[in-house]
Amino acid sequence: MDVIIAKLKEALFSVLPITIIVILLNFTITPLDTTTFIRFLIGSFAIIIGLTIFLFGVDSGITPIGNTMGAAIVKSNKILVVIAAGLLLGFFISIAEPDLHILAGQVDFASSGLITKTSIILVVSVGIAVMLSLGLVRIVYNIPL
Repeated sequence: MDVIIAKLKEALFSVLPITIIVILLNFTITPLDTTTFIRFLIGSFAIIIGLTIFLFGVDSGITPIGNTMGAAIVKSNKILVVIAAGLLLGFFISIAEPDLHILAGQVDFASSGLITKTSIILVVSVGIAVMLSLGLVRIVYNIPL
């Protein structure tokens, strides 16, 4: 139960500042119509509950798997496995990032198609993959910054 309460606090610290700002703006500068304001409050509550459940699930299910896999990869003492894992994780995590897709779409639009959305996504993803691999190699060989 303590874990769920800790995750609820984490979700509250993430969502409440924005919610409070919108509430203050609603009552001062830019009033919203009642329906929109109620929908916003319900949505904020739903985000807090959903984020709490999500964070609890990540901590109880996915984090232990990641810790076990990470320890096994490092203990294998095969640097090529570490590099390959870094390349794959870095590439696919950045490919799945929605913000990168939005930014790439804006760059594509701003450059009138000269720099395509796909090329931005691929170049950024490859760059992140390479840098993550280099970071892992630095950690394995204990190379200081």
